[in-house]
Amino acid sequence: MLDFSNVKHPVTLVRKVRKLPLPGEVLVQVGDLVEPDTPVARISLRPGIPWVIPAARLLGIEPEKLQSAMLRKVGDSVKTKEIIARAEQGLYGRKELASPTDGIIEDISTNSGRIVIREEFGKEEPPVSFDVAFELGVRPREVRGFMLRKEGDEVKKGSIIAKKGETAAFFTKTAIAPISGIISEINDQTGYVTIARPFKEVVVKGYIKGKVAQVLPNRGVVIETPAIRLTGIFGLGREVHGELKVVVNSHRDVLTEDKITADCAGKIIVGGSFATNEALKKALDLGVKGVITGTANYLNITKSLGVKLGVGITGQEDIGMTVILMEGFGHLDMREEVFATLKALEGLPASINGATQIRAGAIRPEIIVAFPDYQGPLVEEKAVDEELSVGQRIRLISDPYFGRLGRVVSIPREPVVIETEARVPVVEVELDDGEKVVVPRPNVEVF
Repeated sequence: MLDFSNVKHPVTLVRKVRKLPLPGEVLVQVGDLVEPDTPVARISLRPGIPWVIPAARLLGIEPEKLQSAMLRKVGDSVKTKEIIARAEQGLYGRKELASPTDGIIEDISTNSGRIVIREEFGKEEPPVSFDVAFELGVRPREVRGFMLRKEGDEVKKGSIIAKKGETAAFFTKTAIAPISGIISEINDQTGYVTIARPFKEVVVKGYIKGKVAQVLPNRGVVIETPAIRLTGIFGLGREVHGELKVVVNSHRDVLTEDKITADCAGKIIVGGSFATNEALKKALDLGVKGVITGTANYLNITKSLGVKLGVGITGQEDIGMTVILMEGFGHLDMREEVFATLKALEGLPASINGATQIRAGAIRPEIIVAFPDYQGPLVEEKAVDEELSVGQRIRLISDPYFGRLGRVVSIPREPVVIETEARVPVVEVELDDGEKVVVPRPNVEVF
């Protein structure tokens, strides 16, 4: 059992919204206990395109006679060109109806005389590109002007998606969709059009260990748990979870290559002050899940991890390892109280996320260690935009002072014109090195 007296940060009730980008299926219920890897919501594979066929008219019969003419019933799978209905026409012989696609018969209507076949899509069918410029006999850069469908449009196999000339003209040329799907690209350089079937399954997992407190219908859940949550200055990389392992003795120790050993693989390691280029590269090569340290050099990160950092927002880098800098860039020691907390939590599972946004709606990289069975007092998390007061300890979350710490020395009543010529509420801050600065209030985070 953890001795909370050694932890320098309070236990708070952490609530995390786990939400799908589009409506889908929620897989858990209120009260369910979830782990970081528990799937809580998903978008199932998108159903295929429906083909609505005027079957009665094509067979030459009344709509109410359609059911008796069908050779297949609702729910049956059918193949392209398979005969699915037949009507006897007396002296005129018989008429047959073939399926225009592979799929499942979804509806047979004796009111409208129509049937619906839902085209079946495979899970991993690749996109198809075809030369529309050649089909139309035009230059690649001219293709877009002849398109009848635009990027993002859904099209059916066999439908005309581009046309040159009038319908009745002898020299009319058309381009036919070879598959059903969505037009994902019209390439002005090559003249090719790409049709994709973007039906990849999206699964949202729990991320933290806790209890489902709320279900967001068709979108996701809210998970809550007593936890210790720390935020850094800068991070990169996606959500990961693993055991915390402290690899240095002090918050002043540099994280060097020799401190990262084979038993760090699969864990989230904690350094002290500066992380060297060699240390970051070795951690990545060894399979370390995450690195938490004081600072690093910007060039070290881009060179050792082989990534380009986003402007203003990070967290989507696909690098196999998440990095969190508790103090930002440069050569600074990790704050002693932060290191003490991480040291006390060593050996426990943690969830971390490197997402960082330094513009409006600031997002900080985070470290969460959950205690679902904790029965002690909970401290309410402080809101970033809570009312400021003189003497309050704060952190600046926007350039050119991003990541620096200080205290509020005054809060002017009237808005002030800043460098951008905007008139905004400001706060005067004395930084830890003694420098005094005036910054917009939204650029200040209560620390």
